[in-house]
Amino acid sequence: MCGIFGIENNETASMFTFVGLLTLQHRGEESAGITSNNDGINYITHKSMGLVSQIFKEKILNTLTGKVCIGHVRYSTHSESTLLNAQPFVFNCIHGNIAVAHNGNITNCETIKKELAQSGSIFNHTSDTEIVAHLVAKSKGFSAGDLIKNSVSKLEGAYSLIFIIGNKLVGVRDPFGFRPLVLGKNGDSYILASETSAIDAAGGSFIRNVNPGEVIVMENGKITEDIYLDKKEKEKFCIFEQVYFSRPDSVLCNKSVKNARVQMGKYLAKQMKDIKADIIVPVPDTGIFSAQGFSEESGIKFQTGFIRNHYVGRSFIKPSQKMREVTARLKLFPIKDVIDGKRIVLIDDSLVRGTTAQKIVKILRDVGAKEIHFALSCPPVISPCFYGIDTPNKDKLISAMKSNEEIKEFLNVDSLTFLDINNMKKACCTDEHDTTKFCCACFDGIYPSKITDK
Repeated sequence: MCGIFGIENNETASMFTFVGLLTLQHRGEESAGITSNNDGINYITHKSMGLVSQIFKEKILNTLTGKVCIGHVRYSTHSESTLLNAQPFVFNCIHGNIAVAHNGNITNCETIKKELAQSGSIFNHTSDTEIVAHLVAKSKGFSAGDLIKNSVSKLEGAYSLIFIIGNKLVGVRDPFGFRPLVLGKNGDSYILASETSAIDAAGGSFIRNVNPGEVIVMENGKITEDIYLDKKEKEKFCIFEQVYFSRPDSVLCNKSVKNARVQMGKYLAKQMKDIKADIIVPVPDTGIFSAQGFSEESGIKFQTGFIRNHYVGRSFIKPSQKMREVTARLKLFPIKDVIDGKRIVLIDDSLVRGTTAQKIVKILRDVGAKEIHFALSCPPVISPCFYGIDTPNKDKLISAMKSNEEIKEFLNVDSLTFLDINNMKKACCTDEHDTTKFCCACFDGIYPSKITDK
């Protein structure tokens, strides 16, 4: 997934970028980086493995001088989790020094990389973002907007990109708009970010979404170019953003993520209207608002059944299965008095591999849960995502490999319910009749864009 943030025309740009990245930390916990530009020529970059608060102390931020900054938090899907692949990437080419940060997954990366290698390109990274640098270097254009428009024309898949080109901040979003990219303003400074919550945290005001296929250029507090890619597609925004990845205080598709999740829970309760239970218990944190909606609709009491260790990160986005399992064990601790002897509806956002859910159910059984009815606020995940979520192989997806009855037995639950796909779509938009703008490939196997690479 990753998170990106950029700000221009601001004397304390690095501090605002730091705040933005802290707010986007949930989108990637492997590495973080900031690049600043002070004079339009010389760039200063600091990046490291780890969390934003660990990497960017005051002494470091003071070295990142300049009025234009971009930053990145990384969650690897395409390549190794190493410092080598930490972003932003800074490169020098015929167009001068350029910095780039990327959220998404380029699905024809290997094909383009092979073509570039045959023409003499040399690669230092294994990240798909590096091919963007090569394409920019080979691109032609009379302006920064034209340069970026021409360079991304060959890309397929998901890309929300921000660049520093001289004193300019440039943003571009792929024609489908798979990944979010929003525009805001703080005083005389424009901001680009993955989520509206990062603009809010930086003291800015949300203006609008960067549209699918839009290239926007900002310099000295003004939008100097606003152009579109030649390729036009019907918007297909990743619905998993609302289900899991985005912060509940962010706004997506003109609806707060929190309200979308509450609505998912209400639809779940309608699907399970005959359930007999004593309490609703969410898996924190992403199950909380769906559980709230379920409770409101069903009348069954909402209870906090787990204490979460907030010093442990998000288990789904750890780079290995072993780390995901370790994180899951450290993250949640049951409240025995709440659980013991109760019939429980356990609410979580999604079921991907199933290993974390199995451990959570065992924790509840061990402290005396009488019945566990497991409810997910999304449909079964049956297909790999090629647009930036780390589910590359179908055999890693429990719902693709097992029937619902087999999953129920594997998890050791009394019942298993998934949210209907149409109910999920209706929950995620303001107009229940406009449910065609979402990419649901991981739930229905229908991929909006061409998948060139095997």
